[in-house]
Amino acid sequence: MSADVMLGYSHFAPGTLAIKGIEGAIVGSLYQHLRKRFNYSLSAVIAIFAGGLEMVLGYFIYEQVALGYPFGVALAEVPFNVVQMSVGLIIAIPVVAAITRVFPQIKN
Repeated sequence: MSADVMLGYSHFAPGTLAIKGIEGAIVGSLYQHLRKRFNYSLSAVIAIFAGGLEMVLGYFIYEQVALGYPFGVALAEVPFNVVQMSVGLIIAIPVVAAITRVFPQIKN
């Protein structure tokens, strides 16, 4: 949200706050649930993918409803949001694995 404001995209800031907050809640709660059944990597991938789908859908809806973008314009933004989700997934998995190796107490 702060980046939206600082980079001149303040019209996205309220949506980003809500969308990213919900995304984080989905990823965190789903991961906590899945890690009881699956290994770390699979749990993290599923949770991040689910949260990322919420982000892609959330921005699509926000752009249409709150910003009044036409369907085609909002749809054209979807691939960029999918890339954002993918990069987040690619970066998050090894970073979290490294952090939990250094600080194993975080797992609990």
